[in-house]
Amino acid sequence: MRSFVEAADGWESRLETWEREYLAGLLEQVAVLLAADESALGGIRSAAPPHSGQRKGESPRDGDVLAALDFDPGPVARPPAREPRPPSSTPPALAPVLDMLLPDASEDPDIALEVADLTRSRLRALKYERLEAAIAELLEPTGGGGAVRVVRGHEQEWLGALNDVRLVLAQRLDIDGPEAADDVHAVAWQEAPSSENDDARWRRGIALSYDMLTWWQESLVTVLLSG
Repeated sequence: MRSFVEAADGWESRLETWEREYLAGLLEQVAVLLAADESALGGIRSAAPPHSGQRKGESPRDGDVLAALDFDPGPVARPPAREPRPPSSTPPALAPVLDMLLPDASEDPDIALEVADLTRSRLRALKYERLEAAIAELLEPTGGGGAVRVVRGHEQEWLGALNDVRLVLAQRLDIDGPEAADDVHAVAWQEAPSSENDDARWRRGIALSYDMLTWWQESLVTVLLSG
């Protein structure tokens, strides 16, 4: 994974194929959640089976990361386009995530209730559309040499899409401040123990995802500020 650099009419980042596909998978799961698809109920995790052997362009460290994530970057097929729709009922486990992604428009509960449906519907559509645009670029990059390209003028859409995924991951990891974020960073890059239970393995995989996404987003912010 390489940081963003300025390019013609935008900014580009060169990623390995597995990195693009894994990031696209993370964004897709949040898009599915916003679209109220029942397949989102499993939470943020990869459903792909483990892969054995080294992939082209993959370092030993990459292999360790993917092993922690239980991720096999095989062919990715996009599902048919769908429009986000309000859920008929929100499972209790997902309510905090949706409330975070689709906050009330006002702190006044009466006003918030009055405008919630309209505001949340528009916000849901906006967030869904920018996630889908980012996913499309990740799966079929348009930058030079296959780099992921952020077109000038669309920076905020990208930053917003990446931040929404980071918020979901942070909620799953119980990140509520800088100290908790530092703890997650430490978990992400500590050497995997010889044996660990499923919960510890899941947390380490999500911590790696959060760390990867945070670094990539910050690299885009850095190049934007320097320009």
